Amino acid sequence: MYLVTSPKRPVERLVSIVEAALEGGVAVVQLRDKGAYSDAERKEVGHALREVCTSHDVPFLVNDDPELARRLDADGVHIGRDDPSPAIARAVLGSGAIIGVTVYGKPGEEDAAAAASADYIAVGPFFPSPTKPEEPVLPLDVLDGVVHRSRVPVFVIGGITTDNAGLFARHGVDGVAVVSAIMDAIDPRSAADSIRRTFSRTATP
Repeated sequence: MYLVTSPKRPVERLVSIVEAALEGGVAVVQLRDKGAYSDAERKEVGHALREVCTSHDVPFLVNDDPELARRLDADGVHIGRDDPSPAIARAVLGSGAIIGVTVYGKPGEEDAAAAASADYIAVGPFFPSPTKPEEPVLPLDVLDGVVHRSRVPVFVIGGITTDNAGLFARHGVDGVAVVSAIMDAIDPRSAADSIRRTFSRTATP
């Protein structure tokens, strides 16, 4: 299970949510900021998340920006259609970095991502997403095609909840990336644990 953060203030609040989610079983954390933070806040948040992820021995990634990932000493970066290419991210961060790439369900994207040295891909949403309400919901046969074609692990993102995590496990994905269902939960630890358990119970060994 992969946690993608949403901006929270003060920084201590964000860190406490992430730490609770890590205690609930989150295995990767990504800092996602689409301009809500100032440069100073982003630096403070990034260093705080780097520290908490290190204390829990889980990878810390940055969304969109390989240079920011480098400055924060992150373990890697996740990039989408409008971001630097995987090859540029690899050049900036080095051979040991984790590089994730968003794909959009079109045949050939998976091979292109793998050829560009992506370590995993993410695809979605397959349910309405509070984070990206403008994104069209994709049919599940698109997911099946991505899983079938991909040579690297596949994560699903967008509208993931305890109610649907098991569905994605049955479709053969390697994991789920969660934003609102954990970041906006009253009890982030319990929310993370519930999603993790639901996915793990259903996942094919």
